[in-house]
Amino acid sequence: MTILIIDDNVEVRLSIAYFLEDQGFDVIEAESPDIAKQLLSVKAISLILLDMNFTRDTTSGDEGLSFLSWLHTQSKPPAVICLTGWGSVSLAVQALQLGACDFIEKPWQNDELLASIQQQQTLSQRQGSRLADCQVEMSSTVENQRTYDWQSPIMRSFEAKLARIAKTDATILLCGESGVGKSHVVEGLHSQSLRASGPLVSVNVGALSASLFESELFGHVKGAFTDAKATRDGRFTIADSGTLFLDEIATLSLPLQAKLLRVLESGEYEVLGSSETLRSDIRVICATNANLNALVEQGTFRNDLLYRINTFVFELPPLRQRKEDIAPFAQYLLERHAIRYQMTAKPLSQEVVAALLRYPWPGNIRELSHVMERALLMSDGDQIELHDCQLRLARPVAGHSTHHDASNSQQQTLADIEKAAISKVLSEENGVVDSSAKRLGISKSSLYRRLDKYGLKNES
Repeated sequence: MTILIIDDNVEVRLSIAYFLEDQGFDVIEAESPDIAKQLLSVKAISLILLDMNFTRDTTSGDEGLSFLSWLHTQSKPPAVICLTGWGSVSLAVQALQLGACDFIEKPWQNDELLASIQQQQTLSQRQGSRLADCQVEMSSTVENQRTYDWQSPIMRSFEAKLARIAKTDATILLCGESGVGKSHVVEGLHSQSLRASGPLVSVNVGALSASLFESELFGHVKGAFTDAKATRDGRFTIADSGTLFLDEIATLSLPLQAKLLRVLESGEYEVLGSSETLRSDIRVICATNANLNALVEQGTFRNDLLYRINTFVFELPPLRQRKEDIAPFAQYLLERHAIRYQMTAKPLSQEVVAALLRYPWPGNIRELSHVMERALLMSDGDQIELHDCQLRLARPVAGHSTHHDASNSQQQTLADIEKAAISKVLSEENGVVDSSAKRLGISKSSLYRRLDKYGLKNES
């Protein structure tokens, strides 16, 4: 599910984006309705989070209402949840009349926002739409474009190791930070395997609610539950003779882990509402950005499930550790986006190349792809310039290039800000994870992953 955040406040956008990406959503940002309109013209959006005011010192909500009026005239507009720090009954009524599905006042509560988004997910599913995070990707539909050959030694070594086991049916666990390109590795593994002629089915299990888990993975028959209007195949059935990719495996609750373990151990499962036992003939690849061994010690991940999925474990290095690839891969992504949007690819300016190499890329390849996509769409010159890229918190203040300012700019990366915030809250909460997670607005498992990522200690 792709969510577009429209807000002129970069801190608001970053806060929401971090939270939603942690929940398994794909997030893009726009700082104004005009930029949002351009993005909507070229990218499929499932839901919009819309601020109502963009002009300084304006609190009327007229700008948000104007955007809603425009959106109402478009074909199949996405759902909209309005966010504003200056709410009123009158404004909420007008927004809802123009098609908004919810109206939430700032400062928002993460639980309330997530519940509203999940409600829209459910409505979308009932209408027969498929979530982008759970869509089936058939290997035969991979774009017919040139592939990228990694330049960095670390990636060449990584690919050589993968090639040795690609043709086996061994279960693989891919680890690494969010956005490092695990899904692309899966595509490569599938295409080199003996199952290449079969389907490649990808499921972001983090986006599945407990109530939909069995239906999505194992399927259901008509009448199995209230909204089961027709029989539907699950991912294990669709992936037969092919590869099943289970992304964000660490987000599964313990009860759901038990249900998954059974089919991975025995190869047997039942369609929801049916007593017939089916057998799966698939290769399973899992991925996570969490430390599963740490989660096992904490009791939030089953040890027997970890043994079932980690026959081979590969750690995909973050983008900042493969600097030889950053500039050529950025150009490669530009060319791919240009083909998709039927545009002409442009070269990167030297200033852009230098900035890309300086930037720490906390979002890794996913972030680089979004930056290049946006740069292509926003650029009106003969080459991509730095102002087209809009790297988040990465550029020094205009006119300042002293060592002191460069140091401050380096400190203002997303990873640094997040680490500092977590450290501060942990210290104030005496290292207690429960209360720290609540204050940060994230789950305990999400906080544990960040503690491990940043090497921070806790007391519980």
